[in-house]
Amino acid sequence: MVKYQMVALATVLLVSFVSLYPLVYIVATSLVNEQEWIDKGGLVLWPSHPTLLAYERLFAGSTFVNALKISIERTVVGTIVTLSLTTITAYIASRHHLPGRKGLIFCILLTILFPSGLVPTYVVMKELHLLDSFWSLIVPMAIDSWSVLVLKQFFESMPKELEEAAIVDGAGEGRLMMSVMVPMSAPAMAAIGLFIAVAHWNAWFDALIYVNDKSLYPIQLLIRNLLVNPELGRYFNPINVLDASNRVSVESLKMAVVVFGTVPILCVYPFLQKYFTKGVYMGAVKG
Repeated sequence: MVKYQMVALATVLLVSFVSLYPLVYIVATSLVNEQEWIDKGGLVLWPSHPTLLAYERLFAGSTFVNALKISIERTVVGTIVTLSLTTITAYIASRHHLPGRKGLIFCILLTILFPSGLVPTYVVMKELHLLDSFWSLIVPMAIDSWSVLVLKQFFESMPKELEEAAIVDGAGEGRLMMSVMVPMSAPAMAAIGLFIAVAHWNAWFDALIYVNDKSLYPIQLLIRNLLVNPELGRYFNPINVLDASNRVSVESLKMAVVVFGTVPILCVYPFLQKYFTKGVYMGAVKG
């Protein structure tokens, strides 16, 4: 038993180290100047002289600030739009008396099994005149089919007594959804909302395809461009700064951008973690 515990502990510590190592490297590299980065051969795990110079360089230019703004706006607006439309669609699909309900569910399943593809989606966006606009980042993800099916199951698992009591009190379908179904499904909606927010925050390929205006680039696309073309990082360093201790390496700039692309969404998890466990008890009736 003791040997088993030691092996399990060693395994957990090893997995934790492997998981934390990239994060430590990213944060540490973002906190060093070019001179220290050169002295340590590009491998920095603990900065000797931490500096926020890389972050100062990023915020000194409009490119990074605008990309961060677009990502925040996209995540907030996209999550609200997607969660709202997904909830409405799931509620409609959960109504057994709805004419054509099976056909609607079939169409939802069809979009999961057979995605539309890049070219048809691009043509639709072009015909809607949404290319090179903020809404080109929102509309393609306006409804999440998988989340529709999950919420549909939650709505169907609700105690029928609650629904019948609301109907007796004169509640219509809209009132029933907003006053009974949605509040009862709050844990499930919070979990799904988190997944949607993460998807919007991490998305960059749609911006690469639909957007040519650099002022609409999200932070993830900026990270991608820096990784593909490291020379872009030179624009964040003033040309007249010759002292390496007052400059930051391109690698430090990339890591600083990665920190802003990773940490904000990680901070959301602790606030929504409790809803994952609450979702297990959905539909329970207390006597």
